[in-house]
Amino acid sequence: MLKNASFFLALRYLRPKRSFVSVITMISVCGVMLGVAVMVIVMSIFKGWQVEFRQMLLGFEPHVMIRQQALPMEGVEGEGEQAEVANWRAVLALAEKAPGVVAALPMALGTVVLDAGEEMEGMQVMGLRGEGEVGLVERLKKHLKEGEFDLEGDHVILTDKMAARVGLKLGDTVTVNALQNVQRMVGVLQELEEKEDGQEKDEAYEEAFILGEDLTVVGILRGDTAGERGYVPLHVAQSLFDLEDGISGINLELADPEKSPEVEQWLWQSPELPADWEVSTWQEGAAYMLQMVENQQSLLYFLLLFIVFVAAICVMNTTITVTVQKRREIGILTALGARGGQIIGIFLVQALVVALLGVGLGIGLGAVVLAYRNDAREWVAELTGRDFFPQDIYFLSSIPSKIVLGDLISICGMALGLCVLAALIPAWVAARVDPAVALRD
Repeated sequence: MLKNASFFLALRYLRPKRSFVSVITMISVCGVMLGVAVMVIVMSIFKGWQVEFRQMLLGFEPHVMIRQQALPMEGVEGEGEQAEVANWRAVLALAEKAPGVVAALPMALGTVVLDAGEEMEGMQVMGLRGEGEVGLVERLKKHLKEGEFDLEGDHVILTDKMAARVGLKLGDTVTVNALQNVQRMVGVLQELEEKEDGQEKDEAYEEAFILGEDLTVVGILRGDTAGERGYVPLHVAQSLFDLEDGISGINLELADPEKSPEVEQWLWQSPELPADWEVSTWQEGAAYMLQMVENQQSLLYFLLLFIVFVAAICVMNTTITVTVQKRREIGILTALGARGGQIIGIFLVQALVVALLGVGLGIGLGAVVLAYRNDAREWVAELTGRDFFPQDIYFLSSIPSKIVLGDLISICGMALGLCVLAALIPAWVAARVDPAVALRD
């Protein structure tokens, strides 16, 4: 009966006679509601952005890349050239046998200098075979903004950002030189400056200059979703990087990209993989960015914890106010034989009811805001003149959202736990009141 009395009194204190609900109770519920709603909104948007970010990486990065280690290039510090590549077909055959591999495609990877006449810009390019719509080529075609992903002729596909920097548009011709050739040419020219024979210098100058490849821009990719890399046909890349019939590596397309570490381990353990070849996954290539996202998530949890903590302080203030107002009633209950635990139970139940109402309303408010998040973004942008979710930073045209059940459970559990703990201190103080002193006051 006393247990039922504690629950009855808790509800009675929340609903006084003169009004349906007390003002301090409403303030507490609103505090918890806003705290939970902010956590639901922020965590759902961040989780959605995290998922979209991983999908974006998978949209233009090979799932697994097998590359031959580079040898030092003579005369150019910090650069390298490809080792003997006679065994790459054997490695390609091995890669096709790896578990979960859908396609294995040879590629040539390197840095080039784009010369559009007035502007020059460095860029990483990947040479790929154009036949068939499999693997990386098929995924890259989804990012096309203009033109087509044609890798059959002397063509180049650029991102919109790179094309804008160099001043190129669809159908323009650009001269492309491999960076290592440009560096080698600069090194030779510096040596020639020390020679005194004018005729010998002129002849050497003519031999030092390297003519690049004239390529036609046939496709423009979206830089916000396809990265900064450009693409050329495999034969063009082989010519640029002096590979002859060789390649830089092999791209593997997997049925499940998340199993790339298992494929990497299988390849490393295979005795058929030559010692001068190395294996990397898309997670390793984007390790810094993925780790940065994880760190941001941890920091976000920490900051949002303070929001719920503030809401719990509201519940504590409510409990303190009620214990002061009901001091005489607490003294009467104690005089009638109520134990300290039962007095504490009254106010803990009161805090729990407030927390439950606040959590429920907070989840509902968060769901409504998430449903109209993009409309709210446009309204705020028009009102303030600022875009709080810029596309050039987050690489997304709309605000993503993903509600995870585990996050909801942790948010609710955190809010309920903090609210009950916040009410425990004033409830414990109220239970220690001397009934004689309380009745005299």
